[in-house]
Amino acid sequence: MPDNSEPNGAMETPSATEKGADTEIGPVTQMEAVKERPVLFASVIVMGVLIVIGLIVVFGTIIYRLSSSPDPSTVPVRGQFGSVDVPVAEGTAVVRTTFIEDRLSIVTTNEGVLEVIIVDTKRGVELGRVRLVADGALSGPVEPPAAE
Repeated sequence: MPDNSEPNGAMETPSATEKGADTEIGPVTQMEAVKERPVLFASVIVMGVLIVIGLIVVFGTIIYRLSSSPDPSTVPVRGQFGSVDVPVAEGTAVVRTTFIEDRLSIVTTNEGVLEVIIVDTKRGVELGRVRLVADGALSGPVEPPAAE
């Protein structure tokens, strides 16, 4: 096992004389050693540029999000849309309401006609209506289903 307890001065960059060059050139500097490896030098330059670009993107995104955030008092809390008016005919009775995921279905009856109103609870928008009208074979008003 090698002994790593050498003093700091013992590990020096090899000089030009140790590499076999003329003694007039002198010791090889760090920059000359790097220039002998152009691929390494180019890689270091490219990685440095990428780090700088990455930092610019990160800080730019943070500044953009902080400066363009809307006023929190005007933004409704997600899932709360306030009050929604669902128009129904005069004399309509609510038979049943069912809540499934983010949809609310309201079953109503008016003069023998059952109607299912579907409302999106996240946006507070009526998605549609389904009317169940009596068939010609049925006589009289349609009875709503029994409440569960």
